[in-house]
Amino acid sequence: MKPHQPNLNKSTSLLIAASLCVGTAAPVFANDELSFEWDWAVSYETAKQRDSAFMQAQGSSRDSLNALLDVQVNYHNFSGLFALYSQGLYLNQQGESDWWSEADNQLLIRELAWLGEWQVGDTTLDVSLGKLRVDWGVGYGYRPLDLFKPYRQNPVGLVAEEGAGVFSLSHYDMDGEWTVIATDSSWGQQDQSALDQAAEQQGVGIRRYALVGDTEYQLIGYYDDVRRGLLGASAIAVWDESIAMHGSMLWQKQSVGYQFQQDDLYQPGSVEEQGSAFQALVGVNWANQAGHNVIAEYWYDSRAWSKSEWQQAIERGELLSQIPEPNNSLLASSALLATSYAQGFQHANIVQHNVMLHWSWDVEAWAAWNGKADMGWLSDVTPTLDVMLAPQDGGVIVTQWLNYQWIDTGDQSVEVEVAARFLTGDDQSAYAQINDKHMIVFNIKGKF
Repeated sequence: MKPHQPNLNKSTSLLIAASLCVGTAAPVFANDELSFEWDWAVSYETAKQRDSAFMQAQGSSRDSLNALLDVQVNYHNFSGLFALYSQGLYLNQQGESDWWSEADNQLLIRELAWLGEWQVGDTTLDVSLGKLRVDWGVGYGYRPLDLFKPYRQNPVGLVAEEGAGVFSLSHYDMDGEWTVIATDSSWGQQDQSALDQAAEQQGVGIRRYALVGDTEYQLIGYYDDVRRGLLGASAIAVWDESIAMHGSMLWQKQSVGYQFQQDDLYQPGSVEEQGSAFQALVGVNWANQAGHNVIAEYWYDSRAWSKSEWQQAIERGELLSQIPEPNNSLLASSALLATSYAQGFQHANIVQHNVMLHWSWDVEAWAAWNGKADMGWLSDVTPTLDVMLAPQDGGVIVTQWLNYQWIDTGDQSVEVEVAARFLTGDDQSAYAQINDKHMIVFNIKGKF
């Protein structure tokens, strides 16, 4: 259970091939026995807050306790993933603390589907029907081809992702796979932002995946009622046992996003159609036998606000925030207008140009490589470091994880994890306007 890091090891080709299939529905063969697999997690988060151009901090810090209980149920060709997701079991903010009474408890059907086979003459088709998480993306920091219900990459706390409504038919040949798919992303149960609601789509498409030599290819065509047509492609090229390249791109005819009126200071930002959009990512992976794993990525997303748009939003937020509290109700809304510019943080990417550097270390692999038979508990520790850069405005997000595999019997496991995230960089950067200056998260999670 290490969602924040890719499955890198000595064979980088296996690693990246696995990353291509994350979240993709796989056929479940008939099983007469009803089976249950339980996963649980508890997360405590504390964050130091700061004022920004868009809003005043609500206190100097905030603390919260969250919990997640998942059960994977399989019976015959039916598979379901159900969750009890509790947020705010404990809250401490604005100088007030509270246990239980403000908690948001949700019972979620994250996945529920029939997965099987359909024989058409001499052709066997894999069939997926139901609510499923499907992700064809390639990448670590961002995945442009996560098309249907995009998932957060590398969160430090708990996230309960839900699937979309899916009907797909897949056929495997000697070179790869053909898939025809129809999806409906409106099947989620959790509250959504105005942008998420506007992006809910229903559509159909086709995908071709092929392995040619040491290179994996993917071509996707999809049409829905929001993007009105998109084309995507990806490739993973393995150079040797240690180095591989990966890349993906996506063009869509239409997109939606938060916009503000260029000539009207007193109009709040709102969700608008933005025309065509383009995304692209390129990255390199390196791994060695000593357990060191490095990923470097650059990606571009035209849907995010540009540097000039962020500068204008920050200037307007500062101006609106400085207007003194008047008796006039119209002017009194200026502080609320300032907060509307923070909606830019809800885009899939905050800035258009992004650079990600990732490092993790498998201590157990290092011990084996050095001939050290017993490292004790140290062999169960995995450090990870991510550095995300916004080269245009100088913003920086640094995240570090320290994971300890406490118990692992095969059927049962317990992990303890500490994560720290720092949002820093230039004072006028977009990242510096996020109210959380830094946060520390303690996670304990396991399965039984």
